[in-house]
Formats: sequence, structure tokens, C-alpha cells
Amino acid sequence: MSNPGNHPKVSITSELPLAAKLGVFCEEKMLLMANYGAAAAQYHASVAQLEQGMIRGSKKTYAELRRSVEMARIICEAALRELDDHVSADGC
Repeated sequence: MSNPGNHPKVSITSELPLAAKLGVFCEEKMLLMANYGAAAAQYHASVAQLEQGMIRGSKKTYAELRRSVEMARIICEAALRELDDHVSADGC
């Protein structure tokens, strides 16, 4: 069992990027976060439509909705990847 006194104390503010310490926020990150949020909301809405289509729709309707969900998933994953890539590259 380790002694908690042996671990160095880390200040949250010492781990933040300088821009965050100064209260400056990355506009590109904010935009990418908004894009990801919108993509995630659309993906959620597409899945909800698919669920309803499974209950009362035809096979053709189901196939169309399934394609819509797949496209929304791809867009959502791309938006998240773009956000993650920016954060990794920019350090914000």
C-alpha cells in the first residue's frame, strides 16, 4: 500500500495550457465542439427515426432510414476525429 504523502501534489492550474490559464479560449476548438454537438444530435435524431420506422415502416422505409443513420454516424465520427486531432495538435 502506498503512502499518499509520497505522491507529488499537482495543481490543476499548472496542468492547463497557458491560453486556458489566461482565460483565452481557442475559437477553432469551440467551432469544432459545436460541429460535433450538432453531428451527435443529428445522429441521435436519425436513430430515433429508425426506431420509429422499424415499428411502423416498410422495408423500403427501413432501408432509407438505415442509410440515413449510417451517414449520420460517419459524419459524427468525422467531427469527433477532427476535434480530437485539433486538440492534440494545438494543445488546447
